[in-house]
Amino acid sequence: MDSANSTSGPNPPHQLPRARVTRWVLVAIAAILYGILLGTHVGAWAGGADSSGYLNNARLLRAGRFQIEQRTIEGLPSSQVSSFTYVPLGFIPKNRDQMVPTYPVGLSLLIVAVSPFTGWAAAPHVTEWLHGLAGVALIFALARAMGLGLTAGFWSALIMAASPLYVMMSLQAMSDLPALVWCTAAMLCAWLSRQRDRWAFAAGWCVAIAVLVRPSNLLIMGPVALCLGLGWRRWLWLALGGIPGAAFLGWLNFDLYGSPFNSGYGPVGGIFRWEHVPPALSNYVRWLPVILTPGIVLFFAFPWLYRRESRWLITVLATWAATFPLFYVSYLHTHEDWWYLRFLMPSFPAIILLMVLVARMILSRRPTPWPRFASWGLAAVIVAWASFWGGRLHVLSAGRGERIYRDTAVWTRAHLPANAVLAAMQTSGALFYYTDHTVIRYDQFNPAKFSVIETACAALKRPIYAVLYPFELEEVLEKRLPGRWTQVGAVNYATIWRRDGSEPADKPPVPWTPLAAARVGESEVSVNGVAGWFSAESDHKNDWAWSSAKSEVEVKGTRRENLSVQLNFALRSLAPCTVTVKQNGAVLWKGPVGIKRSFLSLPIPLVDGQARLEFSSDSPGVRETSEPDSRLLAFAVYDARLAAAKSPP
Repeated sequence: MDSANSTSGPNPPHQLPRARVTRWVLVAIAAILYGILLGTHVGAWAGGADSSGYLNNARLLRAGRFQIEQRTIEGLPSSQVSSFTYVPLGFIPKNRDQMVPTYPVGLSLLIVAVSPFTGWAAAPHVTEWLHGLAGVALIFALARAMGLGLTAGFWSALIMAASPLYVMMSLQAMSDLPALVWCTAAMLCAWLSRQRDRWAFAAGWCVAIAVLVRPSNLLIMGPVALCLGLGWRRWLWLALGGIPGAAFLGWLNFDLYGSPFNSGYGPVGGIFRWEHVPPALSNYVRWLPVILTPGIVLFFAFPWLYRRESRWLITVLATWAATFPLFYVSYLHTHEDWWYLRFLMPSFPAIILLMVLVARMILSRRPTPWPRFASWGLAAVIVAWASFWGGRLHVLSAGRGERIYRDTAVWTRAHLPANAVLAAMQTSGALFYYTDHTVIRYDQFNPAKFSVIETACAALKRPIYAVLYPFELEEVLEKRLPGRWTQVGAVNYATIWRRDGSEPADKPPVPWTPLAAARVGESEVSVNGVAGWFSAESDHKNDWAWSSAKSEVEVKGTRRENLSVQLNFALRSLAPCTVTVKQNGAVLWKGPVGIKRSFLSLPIPLVDGQARLEFSSDSPGVRETSEPDSRLLAFAVYDARLAAAKSPP
């Protein structure tokens, strides 16, 4: 009888440790899988303005420098060109032959700090990866420190980790995720200082790093101050932790920009305007439910928490949650796209914690008879929501998208003359980081001003090339730098052009689209869409290019020899159609194509190292969107690959 009683009841004592261990094992497995997900997709390359700016600055700091010389065209007086002519994105000019970084120094310092442990090449990737893990761990630790319980910590960490914006910012060299991490760390330390004063020293240190990462992170001092209260010892420790960072930032700003209160951004008053508020609020309403799940509506019920939770706690969280959204609501860029809500990320932990607290309050009033199953079901819904939107927004492609910059720069370094002058804008920071070429900003020229560059380069026998993204082609090749341009290369949707003269071209140049390339015997064979193709696209799984119904493909080797290659690819269309592939008028393949991919393997004979294929559809295609100027898409070629050579025909 006693034995039976000792094992009865809903929660036998000997089963509690096992359940707890099981839960922590599952959490550990989830954390490992999340780390693998981020680690296999992170791509903190030197890319556009921000990422190249941070990495160029990090390389300067590693060398013990804060400014660098411009790479100029020798013999060309600086007075004849704009001060920004040789200044890539991520820099601003200083004097006539120097330039200094645009962006804050914090993320660059963190990359330098990580580099002794990882090597320089891996340091940017590891730095972002560590921040991606740290942000999730910190919100969990903060929930526990604030006494919200283990379950609230788990839910908060899950919502944070699953956020499409959080994942996207974890995969590239941007300061938004470090801003969130160091602001959260500052709040955790400030909260702990209520138990032990010396935690305020760590809070001051974290605030200093947060401000070095982004000056507007000084806003975190509002909720930090609420945590510290009126205890003078805590404020003293905060000052001791934060003053060294503040002094360093003031000295650096004075040295680089002429005043402790200046920055590389220049005057910013004009980019905060009241007219930006309505569209920014609209962007909040549209995208915050996507980024933080529809549960964001629970956040607005936080005033009811004052009846059940600590008023001090709710006041701290509410202040923190409101600070950054209110500050950036009038900012120039906040309304432009969903991912511009990245500026709000330092407030995400507070918003999430309040959401979870409101959900807990509601569920406590209506307890479910199956709490464990309901909890797992809700977790599955959150993960499914994040997976759907993450796939739709291609967030896992963020790192791969940045790698295109690096691959393009590596191509120019390998294929262009060492003395080449490269006209660029979008890729200028990456070209400066990965190559030793002289880079000029095409946006500083019109046809008349560019003649000065052409004359100087002609005298020095320095060839001119342009490295362009699709949105830059018309502006550069037809408006700013018209003349004769010949495409010499392409890396995904980036194209490389050689300047062959200033005489007007008979017709605008048409870029070709790279589809595949491989070494076949002694020849390097490339497959390029030369007519009727839109720019190449990709995500973390596939590469593809859309055709406008009639298009041509050129297969060309570097050696003029007869050989045969095997071209493997898949076809897909938005609506059922019939696609025909011809070579020299002979049909190589003809068949139906639909929304599911049709896989093909075609033997292509090359004569003198060349072949030309014609693709055509019996349907004009489908409009991509309802906009009248949207693309008319007939069919797409997916994942084209060249197989090994067969015997010569």
